[in-house]
Order: sequence, then C-alpha cells, then structure tokens
Amino acid sequence: MSFLFIIMILLAFFATQIAPKNGVPQERYDKVADEARWLREENARLQERYDQMAEEARQLREEKAWLLRRLAAQGENPIERYNFRTAELRGRMLDRIQKRIQAADNSIDVSISRNGDALEFKGDGLFGSGSDAPSPLGRRKMELIAGILDEELRCFSFGDRTLLSAACNPAVALIDALQIEGHTDNTGTDVLNMDLSSRRGTSVYSIMVTASSDLLGFRNLKDQPILSVAGYGKGRPIRDNDSDQSRDANRRIDLRFIMFTPPEEQYIPQRIEDLPRLRRLLMAGPVP
Repeated sequence: MSFLFIIMILLAFFATQIAPKNGVPQERYDKVADEARWLREENARLQERYDQMAEEARQLREEKAWLLRRLAAQGENPIERYNFRTAELRGRMLDRIQKRIQAADNSIDVSISRNGDALEFKGDGLFGSGSDAPSPLGRRKMELIAGILDEELRCFSFGDRTLLSAACNPAVALIDALQIEGHTDNTGTDVLNMDLSSRRGTSVYSIMVTASSDLLGFRNLKDQPILSVAGYGKGRPIRDNDSDQSRDANRRIDLRFIMFTPPEEQYIPQRIEDLPRLRRLLMAGPVP
C-alpha cells in the first residue's frame, strides 16, 4: 500500500508539471497582441518602402542606360554631340531666367517644361475668358519678363547688342527662334480658340517689344528676327479645365526656346570665330 501511495504521489506531481497553465494574464496578452500588430504594420511599411526603392532603382537604371546611349551617340555623331551640349547650355539658361523672374516677382508662377525647352507660365489672371488683352497686372509681369529676356538673349544670338563670346557661351549654342506661344481654356470651338490663342501671343509680343524694343534686334544665324508668335488653342492644357481656377491657369503664355540644329556636319559651330563662315553658308542656301 505504501508503494502504491508513493506511485500516486509521483503521478500527481508529474501531472502538475505537464498540465497547462491557467492562462496568460489579459494585460500581457494585449501587450503581445499590440506588439504583433505593430510588427505586421511595420513589415507592411518596410515592404512599401522596398517597393518604392526598387522602382527608383529601376528608373535610375533606365536613366543611366539613356545617358550611356547619348554618350555613345556623342562619340559617333558630331551633330548629336553638338545638340546635346546645346541642350545642356539652354537648360542652364532657362534655369537662370526662371530664378531671375521669381526673384523679381515671386507671384509669377513659372516653370521649365518637361522637355527643358520652354518657360511655362500659369495664367493667374493674365487673360479674361475670351479676351486677348492681358490684365493690367499681367501686362506689368510681361514687361518685367521682357527686360530680363533683353539681358539674357545677348549671349545666344546676333544683333547690335550681342555679347556672344566663348566666356558666356562655350558650346556656341545659338537660339534659332524664341516663340511666344498663346493658349486658351476649353471654352468654345477649336477654330475660335486657335484664333484667340494666336491673338494672345501677338498681344504679349506687342507688350514685350514696346517695353524692351531691343528684343526686335536679336537675330539668328540666318539673320532672321528671333522673336516669333504661335498659337495652340486649347490643345496643350496644363490643368484639367474642371474649374474656374484651372481654366484661368490654362489661359496663359509659354516662351519656347528653339535652338539652332546643324543640318549637316559642316554647319556645326566649333568656336565663336567660325560663326561668320556659317552665316554665309546658311544665308547662301543649298547649292543647286
């Protein structure tokens, strides 16, 4: 009997060792559950960031591949190499003009186009709906911009006021045309808006050359005036035309800087001293 009693005691003891506990306190359970939830959320955030970094890396690889192709093209094609240098110098010029405009009047909303070839001005009350005459405030802004252009164009063009030199223009980048481009919102027909946008461009052209008459003197390699006008109607909006504010933004003016592109290798400017020869070639026209 004593032996059986001992066995019963031992069984009871082992049972207490392997029996489940009475349970985790609620406070401890809640804490662990919160930590698990935080870990899941943190894991989701990290995964999202990882996906973003992977996309950024993919875009960088594509950009690198594009640059390598451009560099390779520079080595193979002298015209492409010149155009690439010209685009770089134009980009620096537009960046400088943009900063000067904003420093003179920070209410002017101006940005550089995605292609890096134009200054885009959000309307901001420049034109009333259906009108080709800038508002008084818009007129003052255009006059200010004209003065800045008068100073900046001297290093990229010919004329009485040219300052073209290797010091300010090492790539010999030359402006072929500076287009004042008029735009409209989506109110009205295509024909009406095409006409209206052209009249807006012409109106701003008139304001600019009146404020800075020297703009008329800047000329390209063919001895043609640089300043010109174009109208694009409602076809190139910068907003969705879904509100009065967005339509106002689309009633705007852009300034597009079109650079000289050599038609053949012999027309590539190598240095400033080479420009008189190129002007003679271009003005003579193609040999019959």
